[in-house]
Amino acid sequence: MAKILYLTRHGQTIFNTRGIVQGWCDSPLTELGRHQAELARAWFEERGITFDHAYSSPAERAADTVEIITRNAVPFERTRGLKEFNYGCIEGNSYQLVLPGTYNPYGDFLVPFGGSSEDEVIARMRTTLTQIMERPDHQSVLAVSHGACTRAFISSCDATSTLHVPNRVSKNCTINVLRYEDGVFDLVERFEPDA
Repeated sequence: MAKILYLTRHGQTIFNTRGIVQGWCDSPLTELGRHQAELARAWFEERGITFDHAYSSPAERAADTVEIITRNAVPFERTRGLKEFNYGCIEGNSYQLVLPGTYNPYGDFLVPFGGSSEDEVIARMRTTLTQIMERPDHQSVLAVSHGACTRAFISSCDATSTLHVPNRVSKNCTINVLRYEDGVFDLVERFEPDA
């Protein structure tokens, strides 16, 4: 029987508003970020969706988003496997200063800066999410992670997915609905909040 994973990006942060590279460093949710998490919660509630388990990356922005979505009613586990790309020495700097113009943070772009490769992040996300979904009584799971690592993971599912997603980082609090069965993730629905 198929299980459902709701892989969700955290709400907007102060660094998001200032154009600062976050990666493994952290910044708090803004008021808009908290509102985005409330919109995500409303989306789940309108559909009668409940979670038997919830997970987040270790970052406070992800953990705070889980708490808002679940109204603190579902205990959650922080797991390193849901961390964002490591941007190396670029983290904490302005995108415009260190990454001017259009750039592709994927492939091996970040490796010379001491950061993650795309293959490394995809493997980490796939291993973590597969282990989570294979646990007993994990039929409806919320996992809050980050934009770039979620985009990389979902792009790796494209060959088997029902829904095609543009090759871009999603808006804050985007919900990716993935069916999981026999070790395969299938992206079947996506919700981007209008906030």
